[in-house]
Amino acid sequence: MSKLCLTITEKRISDSIEICKKYESSVDMYEFRIDFLEKSELENLDNFKSSKPVILTYRKVKDGGQYSGSEEFRLQVLSQGIKTGNFAYVDLEEDLISPEIERVAEKNSVKIIRSFHDFNGVPKNLAQKLQSIKRSEKEIPKAAVMIKNSKELLAFYKEALKIVDKDKILLGMGNTGFNTRILAAKIGSYLTFCSKDGASAAPGHVSPEVLNKTYQFRNISRDSAIFGIIGNPLMHTKSPEIHNSGYKKLGIDAVYVPFEIDNPETFMSIAELLGIRGFSVTVPFKSDIIPCLDSVTNSVKEIGACNTVTRIGKSWVGENSDYVGFINPLKREYGSLEGKKVTVIGAGGAAKASIYALKNEGAKILVLNRTVEKAEELAEEFDTEFSGLDEDGIIKLKDYNDVIIQTTNVGMHPMENIDPVNYYNFTGSEFLYDIIYNPETTKFLERGRNSGCKILNGWQMLLEQGYRQFKLFTGMEYPV
Repeated sequence: MSKLCLTITEKRISDSIEICKKYESSVDMYEFRIDFLEKSELENLDNFKSSKPVILTYRKVKDGGQYSGSEEFRLQVLSQGIKTGNFAYVDLEEDLISPEIERVAEKNSVKIIRSFHDFNGVPKNLAQKLQSIKRSEKEIPKAAVMIKNSKELLAFYKEALKIVDKDKILLGMGNTGFNTRILAAKIGSYLTFCSKDGASAAPGHVSPEVLNKTYQFRNISRDSAIFGIIGNPLMHTKSPEIHNSGYKKLGIDAVYVPFEIDNPETFMSIAELLGIRGFSVTVPFKSDIIPCLDSVTNSVKEIGACNTVTRIGKSWVGENSDYVGFINPLKREYGSLEGKKVTVIGAGGAAKASIYALKNEGAKILVLNRTVEKAEELAEEFDTEFSGLDEDGIIKLKDYNDVIIQTTNVGMHPMENIDPVNYYNFTGSEFLYDIIYNPETTKFLERGRNSGCKILNGWQMLLEQGYRQFKLFTGMEYPV
């Protein structure tokens, strides 16, 4: 299992000590980033005390740190810090060749972490480079590389799995690399880093609370099963909270991880490489994932969208649980949809699942979409009315306003302040359903509520479809 290391970036030593006390039970060790300290504090490193092992790091600007002074001064401070006896490790960059610092570290039983950072991408020879930067067999090699796309994520995991060193630190930075931090134990990384209150000390850091509560990070081992979710953007998703909580309650050794990708076909290679057993699919890949699969269920064939992929034997099987998750909360809150006139905003995978479910309930449907050709295509497929999000669409909407359903990502970050039908005047009699759950109340729902409409967001939909996915992934009912 990998250790959880909290990076401390306070300006004063006294505040740094308080942070250590606050997180003592939440993490396994600390990294003390003294490049964040006020300069006057550097002469008091002997005052820093901790009950857990600490890495001493004095990071230069070019390596993602704050220090921009002379190298002579930096080496002097590092040497003084090592001699205090307060640190178990010292982080030295690959280009720092200082036999004197190495001697001081050995004399004081301080282990050297030899690191390099690449903010431009994943080096082709990452495994070889990581193994070659050590200046002695006692050093722990560390690599932190920016992962910008699916291709680089695949390259990272391929390289990571080549490295057989017992002790190494390996992580990917950025949103696409976030999953590598959670899966540290799976790739044999000695530790992963986090920051207090989610205040990121480096690209991709989250808080210890997120890693412990959402992902049960310190319980993940090489044998833990991997499930996940693919999409873009994805860092807002609440699905890991749902699935990982279920694993914990049932004692299942598994972790559910977000993979923010740009290419589903490349992700399938990642899934094979890591032995992923199942994953959820969200925007914009619900249709794009289908050609990558070995087989799909009838619901996927009829809807034309897939939100759940399960590994069955050697095959990848696609399912759609969106339509069940969508319709059940609506029926509970609204009642029978038989003969009701319903508008669906959007023409993507979520819209298809919604229309499929609504047709089964006997609703009469109008599809509105900014690109009218896509609305027409969907309308022809399901035999519904259609229009663009324009004046003609608003006229038709007035006749299909028993229920108005918003299925696009308009309302999510970074479009929180946009209402896709802001030119429609609510009467107060409409029932509004937005499948977005974060934010809890979108501008669309807020404006409708202020006009007297009843509203429903996507949280219950997320739960319902998540419970169905959980059963497909594990064979067990979700522990509600």
